[in-house]
Amino acid sequence: MFVTTMTANDLLSEMQGLGFSEYEARAYVTLLERGQLTGYQLAKATGIPRPNIYPVLDRLQVRGVAARIDVKGGTRYVALPAEAMLDRIGREMSGRLERAKEALRGVQETPSSEVVWNVEGYEAVMNRALGLVERSRESILVGNWSNEARALSAAISAATVRGVRVTTLCIQGCPEECGGCRGEIYRYPVVPEQKGRWLVLSVDDEELLVAEMTPDGEARAAVTRLSVLVSLSGHYLRNAIAAAEIARSLGPGMMEMLDDGARSALQGAGLATGGAPWIARILKVVGRAS
Repeated sequence: MFVTTMTANDLLSEMQGLGFSEYEARAYVTLLERGQLTGYQLAKATGIPRPNIYPVLDRLQVRGVAARIDVKGGTRYVALPAEAMLDRIGREMSGRLERAKEALRGVQETPSSEVVWNVEGYEAVMNRALGLVERSRESILVGNWSNEARALSAAISAATVRGVRVTTLCIQGCPEECGGCRGEIYRYPVVPEQKGRWLVLSVDDEELLVAEMTPDGEARAAVTRLSVLVSLSGHYLRNAIAAAEIARSLGPGMMEMLDDGARSALQGAGLATGGAPWIARILKVVGRAS
């Protein structure tokens, strides 16, 4: 019945996601396909019981996505073109969202800073990360791989336009800029070589997302406002940047300049890879760049 790139059930499901009932979706799509129909013809074409078809058409008219036309020989109904219908619904949803935001501003929220939210699935994880970026007011501190850097780049660029201060640590340690990172950018491999990827995102020093992406496309994340976790993750990224920048400034011979206590502390800093300390990886990077 439906001429579309998706199945009839898929199309009906998408229409219901836009707020249509099943009958409303079936009636609208059939009118869109077949043009002007009488109520009787529409009921027959859709399988909607005749006693229900006119209330359905009334609701479509109230929503402004169908119109009644009085012609010689009776009354017919016609659908608003799909693009115009989607634009109309988009405007309605945007208006409702803004009104809901305004109404909720006056609602006292129950503090939930102690909660750690678990998020599963790559799309869900990245949508949550985008939401954090879009809510940012003052600062964004992010450690990521090039895949996630590109996925977040537009939202982070928009944040910089709002005056948000952005600091990015390329955990992947890309030798050249991939084009996805934004703000003040540092490129150092601060985590062990591994099959998966990490994303650490701290917004306004208030909210944190820590995620791991696996090679098979799966992803899981924890999101929290718990101050100790937000603070520790922020300090980890900032300290990693600071130590790597010191190593870059002093060069590969840095370790020879330090006393035993400083060398021992640096050997134990960061995350080891196969027994090799983090500082050894950074010094190799510095050596290649010098």
